[in-house]
Amino acid sequence: MSSKFLLNLAIHTSGIGFMISLLSEILLLMLIVYKSRDSFGYYKNLMIVYNVVLIMYSIATSNANLAAHSTETSYVLFRMYNGPNRTIGPLLILQFCTMYVTMLIILSVHFIYRYVAVFYHRMLWIFSKFYLALWVMGSFTLGLLLISLKYFFLGEFDYFTDELREVFKTNYNLTMDQVIYNGPIYYICDDKGECTKPLGVWLTMLALCSCFVICLGVMGYFGTRCFYRLSQIKTELSEHTRKMQKQLLFALVIQAGIPIVIMYTPTALLLVSPIVGISFGAYSNIAVSMVAVYPPIDQLAIIWIIRDYRNAIKSK
Repeated sequence: MSSKFLLNLAIHTSGIGFMISLLSEILLLMLIVYKSRDSFGYYKNLMIVYNVVLIMYSIATSNANLAAHSTETSYVLFRMYNGPNRTIGPLLILQFCTMYVTMLIILSVHFIYRYVAVFYHRMLWIFSKFYLALWVMGSFTLGLLLISLKYFFLGEFDYFTDELREVFKTNYNLTMDQVIYNGPIYYICDDKGECTKPLGVWLTMLALCSCFVICLGVMGYFGTRCFYRLSQIKTELSEHTRKMQKQLLFALVIQAGIPIVIMYTPTALLLVSPIVGISFGAYSNIAVSMVAVYPPIDQLAIIWIIRDYRNAIKSK
């Protein structure tokens, strides 16, 4: 596949994915609001929050209209520059990145909720509306702080632009005036082949990767603990409650598994591959395309797994 084809694939998938995503997200939001049982408790509000975040993520994805490229020393997200102000374009890229990270953080909060619901049921008040607002604000704040580092340390710099100039001309027949980009360049090499490592870039990527690892660790640890606990409980919970908890946990595992497989793992691979000198070039756009189509896949999976939502669709 040519680089031009892969670029167009990423750009057009963003627009098509947005329309499908918006429809599926609104459908699931209505099902959560009107078809969730009272026994869902505070988890209903958490599901609503995550779905609203997904809607914001879809809007940010559509606004950014991103493509990607990796070299042996760097990985960048970029969009076409249509004028008139170059300061707006990077903000659209960073808006997408903020929602991307925030979504992962809030997803890990889901697993904390499930853990509390199974092990410390009387502590569920920490997810009441007031405290849930604190969880959400904290997630957004952390996501915004992390992406602020991208703005200051992974933005457009003259030495980075010079590194990418020939790459964009060769692969996409684009000049650097036609694109706006953001991303890490791990090594700056001179004509003699001597390379330096920009400290700000490495510290920023360390912070971002640490966030990813911690969130995935939270999901893995709390998800595993809940699974084994629900498998062993016989008398402490009613049969109905135990089945509902298992159903919600399974839905959550699927809800986490889908983005991990089609979003976070490919992105992590693309981010760290230049560290060891591996380049995926224009094929990075395949990962960007998957990022755009993730929301409807996630929504449809949840509708199918949760019986109340599935039955509501069948009864129509």
